[in-house]
Amino acid sequence: MSGLPVSAGQVVVRRFTAADVADFTAYRSDPDVARYQGWDAPVPEADARQLVAEFAAAEEGAPGWFQYAVEAGGVLVGDVGVCLADNRMQADLGFTIARAHQRRGYATEAVRCVLDRVFAAGVRRVSAECDARNTASARLLERLGFTREGFRRRHTWLKGEWADDLLFGLLAEDWHGAAPGPAIFACRPNLLVADVVASLGFYADALGFDVGWRWSDRQGRFLHDGEPHEPGTALVARDNVQLMLTQVPGAHTTRLHLDVHTAAQVDRLFREWRERGVTVAEPPFVRPWGRYEMRLLDPDGNVLRVSSPPAS
Repeated sequence: MSGLPVSAGQVVVRRFTAADVADFTAYRSDPDVARYQGWDAPVPEADARQLVAEFAAAEEGAPGWFQYAVEAGGVLVGDVGVCLADNRMQADLGFTIARAHQRRGYATEAVRCVLDRVFAAGVRRVSAECDARNTASARLLERLGFTREGFRRRHTWLKGEWADDLLFGLLAEDWHGAAPGPAIFACRPNLLVADVVASLGFYADALGFDVGWRWSDRQGRFLHDGEPHEPGTALVARDNVQLMLTQVPGAHTTRLHLDVHTAAQVDRLFREWRERGVTVAEPPFVRPWGRYEMRLLDPDGNVLRVSSPPAS
């Protein structure tokens, strides 16, 4: 492997150098940074100097640990470690960001960059684990597409107490098939109308929207005869805007359609929001029209439909 340093958004991913010793010692000696890590703080400068020298001399792509330095604004802000298995097809991942530089997206950009390099080199699977209390790291891994694969109770003796471990895994095919950017990439408001035919005439004839489909059309419904359907629904679009029009009599609530790239991302949002106490009206499953969808309720009873194509 070659090509370091690499720019990745706000950060630069590069090799360690002797000039990094002071910054490396400082953030690894912070008790808050070391809280869920395997080392004890503070880290003696002599130990840090030896580690940095080993990092600088290591060969990227060789079995064992390789530590990438993460730089932002000309300052070392953290590191990302990859432990490559002897078969060079599996790896473990770890990352650390200095407390003063957290919550700026540096870790996400740096880990994404490293994963690009690792998978491009032929690795088929990357594993990661973290203390169950380390919710920030767990959420970062899930944002990047890792699947939570296990929970080990009281498994690790860490700093005088037994800790629970969360286990994560990411496959090369999932990484290469994942769309870039955030999970939710579009919202299609569902406007509830008294007469969908009249509304279609207004949006199409007066406002110049294209009619994408009408629910009553077989092509638009994706359903067989006798299957449940929502009457009087259509989609109109112009430029980058899409609107759902649904004919509903009487009192009603608004519905929003949140589009997500993959079924795995729907599942991650489902777990995240459920853990945060969100009311999940219907968990994710493949609907008759082929979308993988879950439905949430906001405090006013409005319905949020979060959907993606089904898993292949």
